[in-house]
Amino acid sequence: MKHVERVAAAKASTEPRWRRYVSDSALAIVGVALVTSVIAVAQLYPRIPTISFVYLLVVLALAGTRGLYAASLASLLAVLAFDFFFFPPLDTFVVVKFDDLLTLCVFLATAVMTSQLASALRRRAEQARSRERELRLFYEQAQELAALQEQQHLARELHDSVSQALYGISLGAHTAQEGLESEPEQDSPRRVRSSSNCTPSLWKQKDRWQPSPSRWRSCGPATN
Repeated sequence: MKHVERVAAAKASTEPRWRRYVSDSALAIVGVALVTSVIAVAQLYPRIPTISFVYLLVVLALAGTRGLYAASLASLLAVLAFDFFFFPPLDTFVVVKFDDLLTLCVFLATAVMTSQLASALRRRAEQARSRERELRLFYEQAQELAALQEQQHLARELHDSVSQALYGISLGAHTAQEGLESEPEQDSPRRVRSSSNCTPSLWKQKDRWQPSPSRWRSCGPATN
């Protein structure tokens, strides 16, 4: 998604300026010609004296979609077209009446101001969208950073748990080994004492030395 937005922005920035001017000029000419044709075919002027303000729709549309250049050009073309086709004398750019000249001037000023306002709103809307995209990118980066930090925290906790478990296992093994090594040393004196107690005493009977039965009984249980 980020790559697509960057590529689209790069394409928009690398678009030739002359091509944009040509397209804006073509749109302005087509829009003014269309409105002029509708007014002429329907013969709306002079039945509707304020019909010239229909050109403002074209101006607003161009200002909101294309920018100030297209809207200003459309305003100028609208004044010229209305003067040429509808103000007497027809088919000329000569204005005889002062009222017609005032009407054209007011219309031109209104169209230019409208185009500037619409263009300014369009720029602000573009800036708002750009800021929204930046904020969204920052939010995504913050989420990725938070997820990475959480993963690192979990990894550290897992490492500490494993280290503690291994330390406990090694400590238990060391303790068991020490216990096994110390147990034979503690049992050896007992074995010596038990072997010394089990040594039979000899007693003389009929000129022979024989072990004493009582001593054998003290060494352990009698065997059948």
